[in-house]
Amino acid sequence: MRKGIHCLFLVVAVVALGGCNLFGPSGPQLLYEERFSQAEGNSWYVGGGETYRWWIADGKYHYESQPEEWRGVKNPAAGQFEDFELKVDVEHISGTDNKTSPYIMFRIVDWDNYYRFLVSPAGTFRLEKKVAGTWTTLKGWTSHEAIHTGPGTNRVAVVASGSQLTFFVNGQQVHQTTDDSLVGGQIGVGCGSYAGNTTLHVAFDNIEVWSLP
Repeated sequence: MRKGIHCLFLVVAVVALGGCNLFGPSGPQLLYEERFSQAEGNSWYVGGGETYRWWIADGKYHYESQPEEWRGVKNPAAGQFEDFELKVDVEHISGTDNKTSPYIMFRIVDWDNYYRFLVSPAGTFRLEKKVAGTWTTLKGWTSHEAIHTGPGTNRVAVVASGSQLTFFVNGQQVHQTTDDSLVGGQIGVGCGSYAGNTTLHVAFDNIEVWSLP
């Protein structure tokens, strides 16, 4: 009888310890985050040229440019990631909707090798990769109801698990594909402006990188 009681206590103790998570973390872990709460000492690039500029203000990472500018920035200080979920708030402040193309970049090896996922305030998205300096379109401009149009913010995310790449906007899956060209690298953000655009202004915020379950 006592032996049975001792066994019961042991089972209860193991269950309790598991519930307290004493055996280590479970579920996705936050690997990196940036809220742009302060400009001083921030590791994201600040600066520009005659036709564009990057700056941090009001808790956001801003980009402004003249038409026909394409600029991206990566942050080596954020780290290197292989399998992960990247989430970014992308805000369209001003510019012609169908000629403005903010994007997130991932698995950046260098400026000749990376993926970029573009989400336009016209309600469309596009997926591209640059490998050995050559651009390839993995998904051409495609409309999706999940994308907020005009001025406002879209929560953009990519889940990279091996060769499988899955893309979300505002919590809805908009595209999934497989590509094994690039297996890991840095993260970044950027924006493009086509001819005929007005001066564009976009902002990025709440950048998060999570481990996968």
